[in-house]
Amino acid sequence: MKINILSNKVPWFGKYSGYEGLPNYLPETISQSIYLTKNNFSNKIIGKIFKLIKNISGRSEDIFNQKMFLSKVGKSTASHILYMENNFSVLTSLKNIDKRLIGTVHLPFSKWNPACLELLSKMENIILLYKEELEEFSQYIPRSRIHVIRHGVDVNFFKPGNPAEINRNKVLFVGHFLRNFEMFFDVFKILSTDDHNKFEFHFIVPTEHRHPPILKKLMTFRNVFFHENLSDEELLTHYQNSYVLLMPLEDSGANTGIVQALATGLPIITTDVGGIRSYGGDEVFPLVENNDTQKMVELFYQYYNDIKFRNFISEKQRNFAVEKLDWLKVAQEHVNLYSSVKGL
Repeated sequence: MKINILSNKVPWFGKYSGYEGLPNYLPETISQSIYLTKNNFSNKIIGKIFKLIKNISGRSEDIFNQKMFLSKVGKSTASHILYMENNFSVLTSLKNIDKRLIGTVHLPFSKWNPACLELLSKMENIILLYKEELEEFSQYIPRSRIHVIRHGVDVNFFKPGNPAEINRNKVLFVGHFLRNFEMFFDVFKILSTDDHNKFEFHFIVPTEHRHPPILKKLMTFRNVFFHENLSDEELLTHYQNSYVLLMPLEDSGANTGIVQALATGLPIITTDVGGIRSYGGDEVFPLVENNDTQKMVELFYQYYNDIKFRNFISEKQRNFAVEKLDWLKVAQEHVNLYSSVKGL
């Protein structure tokens, strides 16, 4: 089986983070052609020429990879666009969409505009990383062509650490996209007032994404710490020695911070939005309605005051990740899909 893959690299993700890690877990028997954006001079120049000739927009190095990927579409068992949202020019470049072309949808339906949904409707097969919005997307692409496969996580790397090293007063927040910073700040103010700033709040957010006014305000507090440019091992340590992940969301498809917290057994406090239920929300760990600040504070103190409850949820999350999200199992689900489109 030969698979043609078009990928994108999230700059702040390490070796073990992100959906672009999927090829690393596919069976060795599968031959892969992987086109990943490379920021080098030759790719930029060739991509710029393509942009001028075809009158298309986008980064030159991305255009180069898209063109290389397109040259293999139809010549492989399956061709997989790992980040559909970043590569729509692929669809505008094809006169006929090959039945073996697959694209993975990451963004929740609320972030799709009509023009992009119209382009998506041309796809023969898409992977949706959560099930909650099947109905919405099936308005544009037949349900039979939508395949729900969860985002994977490396459970051998992202795993619980030494319980003795958990800091009961350490609260973790990861990422920036679709986070409900306003709700977090309201919770933060209550927790800081109730317990005289004994809690530490650690944010893993790149500098270029710290522009929301609330984040700038949070940076002025002595018990708030921001981190970036972490190694994989440093990131893992934050998950392992924090007490909870306090991360309200405005919306969500699949969320990297959520799957990594599940795998490390870090109890998750978040909102009931988007695809969170596909990743154990309400079944494995409790959820809070969006913007219900008081309920989120109450859930926080339930974890804080009841260590047995905290550890019970931690174990459930870890088991869920091992059973449902292990990259090796999720990769096999992709292989099954590749085999099925081959026969179309």
